[in-house]
Amino acid sequence: MQASLITLIFSAILSVLIVILADKKQWFLNQHDLIGVQKFHHHPAPHVGGLAVFFSFSFGCYFLPPDIQSILQPILLISLPIFVIGLIEDLSAKISPLWRLMFILLSIGSAFLYLDIGISSLGFLWTDNLLSYPVIGLMFTLLVVGGAVNSVNVIDGYNGLMSGYAMLASTAMAIVAYQLGDVLIVQLDLLLIASILGFFLLNFPMGKLFMGDGGAYFIGLMLSMIGLVFVSRHDELSNWFVLLLLMYPMFELLFSIYRRKIIHNTPASEPDPYHLHTLIHKILVKRHPQGDKIMNNSLTAPFLWVLSLVGIIPAVFWFDNKWALIGWACLFMLIYIVIYRRIQSRYV
Repeated sequence: MQASLITLIFSAILSVLIVILADKKQWFLNQHDLIGVQKFHHHPAPHVGGLAVFFSFSFGCYFLPPDIQSILQPILLISLPIFVIGLIEDLSAKISPLWRLMFILLSIGSAFLYLDIGISSLGFLWTDNLLSYPVIGLMFTLLVVGGAVNSVNVIDGYNGLMSGYAMLASTAMAIVAYQLGDVLIVQLDLLLIASILGFFLLNFPMGKLFMGDGGAYFIGLMLSMIGLVFVSRHDELSNWFVLLLLMYPMFELLFSIYRRKIIHNTPASEPDPYHLHTLIHKILVKRHPQGDKIMNNSLTAPFLWVLSLVGIIPAVFWFDNKWALIGWACLFMLIYIVIYRRIQSRYV
C-alpha cells in the first residue's frame, strides 16, 4: 500500500505540474490536438498525461519488495520503445502508424523472447500444440497483445473513458489475484491503478489533461503484461480471463476494422467518427445542444464504463471457467453490436 500511495501522490503532482506548465508556459500544447475526425476536445490542453503515469509507475516500483521489483523492472525496460514512440507522436503528430506499430511489436517481441511473457495456451489441444512452436507463439502474441495495446489507444479521447476503464480492469484483476493469494499481482495492479488515478483527477470531468498515445500504449501494454504474468502463475487461470477483461477495447478495435474495410471500403488505419463512444457523444450533444461542451464530453465515459462491466464482472466470477469466459465474451460482442446498430439506425 505504501508504494501505491506514493505513486498516486507522485502521479497527481506530475499531472498538476504539466497542466501548470501548459497554462503558464504554453508547453505541451499542439494545435493538431483540436483537429481531426477523432478529436473531441474543445480547448487546448496538454496531451502528455502519459508522462505522469509512466514516471509515477516507474518511481513507485522502487518502493515494492525486491522480489516484485525483479519482475517489474524488466517489463518497464521493454515498455520504453512503446512509450517513447507514443510520446514523440503526442509532441509532434508526425509519426506514421507503421513506425508506431513497429515499436509496439518491438516491445511485445522483447517480452516474448527475453522475458518469456506471451500467449502459450488457449485451453484447446490443437491450439496449444500450435502455440508450442516458438515462431507461432511469437506471431500469435504479437497479433493479440499488439491488438490489445492499439485497442486501448482507440478508446482514449473522451474525458475519463480509457483511464476509467483501465482502472476497472485492473481492479478486477487485483480482486481475483487477492482471492488466489497472489500478492505480487495485487501489488502490480494497485501500482497501475494509483499511477492512472493521479492523472484521472485532472482528466475527469474537467479535461485539464489528456493521456495521449504514449500513456495509452503504456497502459495497454501493462494491462497485457500483468495479465499474462498472472495467468502463467496459476494453472486454474486461462488466457480467456485476460481476454474478457480486455474485451471492450479489443472488440471496439475489431469492429472498427470491419466497419472501415468491409462497410466503408476505406483503409483500416484511417480515422473515422463512427466509434461507439463517438455516437454516444453525438446523442448527448443532440439532446443537450445548449449544454456545456466539457460536460457532454465527460458524460460519454460512464456509458462505456457500464458496457465494459459486461465483460469485467463475469471475468471476476468465472475466472477459472474457460467455457463461461468464452460464453461471456460472445455475449459481450452480441450486446455491443445490438447497441451499436440501434444507435446507428436511430441517430446517424
